[in-house]
Amino acid sequence: MTKVWPGTIDWEHLEITEADLEALLNRFLEDPLPRTAEELARFLIQRRLRELEEQRRALLAGARPFRPKDRYQVGERLFFPHLNFAIGTVVGIRDGHNPEIGPFKVIQVRFEDDGTLREFAAEYPLPHRLNEMNGMRGPDERGLRPDEVWATWGGRIQDQLLARLESSPDFVRVGDHWFPKALLVEFHEGHLNLVEAVLDVHGGGPLPPEALLPHLELPADVPPPLQIFSLNAALYRDARFDEVGPAGQFLWFLRRMEPPEVLETPPRLQGRPYTGTGERLDEALRRIAAEIDDELSVPEEICPGIGEADEVVWMATYPHLASGTAPLTRRTAQVFPLGRTYRIRFEFEDPTSGRRWPGWVVRERKYIFGLKEWYQARQVQPGCLVVFQRTREPGVIRVQLKGRSRRDWVRVVRVEEGRLTFDMLRRQIPGEFDDQGLIYVDDPAALEELWPRWRNRAASSLAQQLFPALAILTPQGTVHARTLYQAASLLIRIPPESLFEEVMDLPRCVYLGDGYWRWIEEGV
Repeated sequence: MTKVWPGTIDWEHLEITEADLEALLNRFLEDPLPRTAEELARFLIQRRLRELEEQRRALLAGARPFRPKDRYQVGERLFFPHLNFAIGTVVGIRDGHNPEIGPFKVIQVRFEDDGTLREFAAEYPLPHRLNEMNGMRGPDERGLRPDEVWATWGGRIQDQLLARLESSPDFVRVGDHWFPKALLVEFHEGHLNLVEAVLDVHGGGPLPPEALLPHLELPADVPPPLQIFSLNAALYRDARFDEVGPAGQFLWFLRRMEPPEVLETPPRLQGRPYTGTGERLDEALRRIAAEIDDELSVPEEICPGIGEADEVVWMATYPHLASGTAPLTRRTAQVFPLGRTYRIRFEFEDPTSGRRWPGWVVRERKYIFGLKEWYQARQVQPGCLVVFQRTREPGVIRVQLKGRSRRDWVRVVRVEEGRLTFDMLRRQIPGEFDDQGLIYVDDPAALEELWPRWRNRAASSLAQQLFPALAILTPQGTVHARTLYQAASLLIRIPPESLFEEVMDLPRCVYLGDGYWRWIEEGV
């Protein structure tokens, strides 16, 4: 029996072919609507299964599947799924004899491939596994339903398809949808100039494509989803426009009207990311560094899909307070909207006043912008605990200080003769704070005047000035890692891990464990 039977498809190692891409193009011609990679992958699965079944049906034309329970006649052509779909003709029928089974027939079948003659039970009264076989499946084949294939191999097939689509010049991707480039609605320069004018009138944006299309007067016979997809594709190609919507939304903004702090990293935030392993730091210092939430601590890009949280509490640091920003780290990013693009516009909300104002996720440089006026109005100090909360309204993030304002004895920094000095003084703090992280800034302008002299100097040089000034504030003469980081951040930009490692090399610094150092004065 040498007939070649179209076997099962090797879904585990399936490769997307040019014929598959051609089939997708034809599908779009029949129904010109943008589709997701999952929709296209499911279509290809159905196509492969349909082709397989058509091949089998062509080979088995004029034959019926053999099942032991069925009745047959001499001259009938049968195919046998359990024998690799071999085809034969019934050439004889006789009675079977087995008292334990009851009456049944035995058919004689001559196979077409090699002329062999074999006998099989027919009109068999007892259950048999061959009675349950699908006529198009062999005994070892899994189900041929598309959903079964998708459940097991869908993710891999979709990844393979995405790789082919992304390398193909014939397809365009916008968000999660794909469409043939040749079938896009054409937008000429006049259309794009009109979009720029509309956005300009609306303060630069953001506006969804649905709000822009009515100004462009496209033909009525073009389906709205294709209009939206084609407009988004055209705007992506034009450097004047920036897509700033969170995941699941398309919102367009004029790049020239975005805040400068969104397009370029504010000077106070500029620094080298930490690239070490942290092996020189003990568990306490590594934990403290992680709790500080400095975006320079993690060199990897913050990407969508890291999870969601209802709220996060962040200990404010001076570089972000001076810049009107907050860090975008693996922890804080669980609250803020992320998306396909590097810049995402949303709204902050102050629950006390009810006021809302624009905020920006700058994912490519890992910070949130839009908080400077709020920081100033609330008199937020380094070490204050700031709460970011999701709201029920998508794209709106509530910001407030944790707890109530109170007057307390706290570290206060001053600039005297070009140096930082610290005192324990009573000040009104606008909310709860971290005891080791709070440093009250009496005169921000004096800090900003001193900062250019220190911004590019070694952290170890600044630490030698800070340690004795901070150590005298505690009876034990110790300095906590969080205090040191907040004090150093007043004048330099450095991730906490790098700072702690540099301090470890200072000969007059003795690490006591649990995040504390003691400064040894000369001659002691």
